[in-house]
Amino acid sequence: MSANVLEVDNLQTSFFTRKGEVKAVRGVSFDLAPGEILGIVGESGSGKSVTAMSIMQLLAHGGKIVGGSVRFDGKDLATLPDAQLRAIRGKRISMVFQDPMSSLNPLIPVGKQVRELLDTHEKMSKAEAKERVLELFRMVRIPEPERRYSSYPHEFSGGMRQRVMIAMALACKPEVLIADEPTTALDVTIQDQILRILRRLQAELGMSVIFITHDLGVVAEVCSRVAVMYGGTIVEEGTLDEIFSHTAHPYTLGLLASVPRIDGDRDERLESIPGSPPDLMFPPQGCAFADRCAYARQICQTTPPPATRLSDTHVSHCHLLSPEAPAENNPLTEVRSAHA
Repeated sequence: MSANVLEVDNLQTSFFTRKGEVKAVRGVSFDLAPGEILGIVGESGSGKSVTAMSIMQLLAHGGKIVGGSVRFDGKDLATLPDAQLRAIRGKRISMVFQDPMSSLNPLIPVGKQVRELLDTHEKMSKAEAKERVLELFRMVRIPEPERRYSSYPHEFSGGMRQRVMIAMALACKPEVLIADEPTTALDVTIQDQILRILRRLQAELGMSVIFITHDLGVVAEVCSRVAVMYGGTIVEEGTLDEIFSHTAHPYTLGLLASVPRIDGDRDERLESIPGSPPDLMFPPQGCAFADRCAYARQICQTTPPPATRLSDTHVSHCHLLSPEAPAENNPLTEVRSAHA
């Protein structure tokens, strides 16, 4: 039996449209250990949310897993019958979505919406379920939970609606929580409150978390391990220290250079990554990042980069880490030498 709570192996997910097949996720693999917070980071369109929806089997119309596996408790979620999947989804694996307003039913009081999840998955009386909902509201710091139980979503602020979504996700004490950009639409102060709540509850409940975001600042604050996605693939994976201090992929370097530093020069312009993400209806033959990479060689355009293992926890997919790659104009020369 694997020590990991979740194992994603060579996941491939496509959307079949009138114009053709969009290969949104192209061979993604990662493991999730018990009690771990794994961050999946990348810009819009990199495949982060589609990876999450593939795990949950909640793909939009036209979406389909065309290869690979998602193993939980020894079972491939992609092959489970609907009845078995429903018994897992929402109970053992749950999800917090980006936009709570579109996830909550505007016509039903929030307390009843959370209670319905308990009615589905737990054997409780109505009184027990209501008490559990009030307990959850206290856990996520919703004030006056008894009064708020009967409130409607429009009576809550964005931050409070997100707390309701977290309460709903935690209702059945899941083993895995997937948080998909849960703080994107919130201001900085409320974002910090939500992150504090998630960190505290993860520590108290011991659950594993996949935290999806485009914000490296959030990653640094919340996660212990990071997978960097680009063009439907994972280009680098490592511990927080490895990703931030021993960066081993040009795309990750570009992301870090675009983040303002508190100790940086206020007059210095932030760097941006030129170009646009690849068209995944016609994915590149070689490295997905080659067209935007200032250090790309001819091999990058024609051949997918191999996985180079720099440590037990640090893996990068880049031709610049090859022993044959020239040292001149190579931003990864130092990290390559350190692991030679």
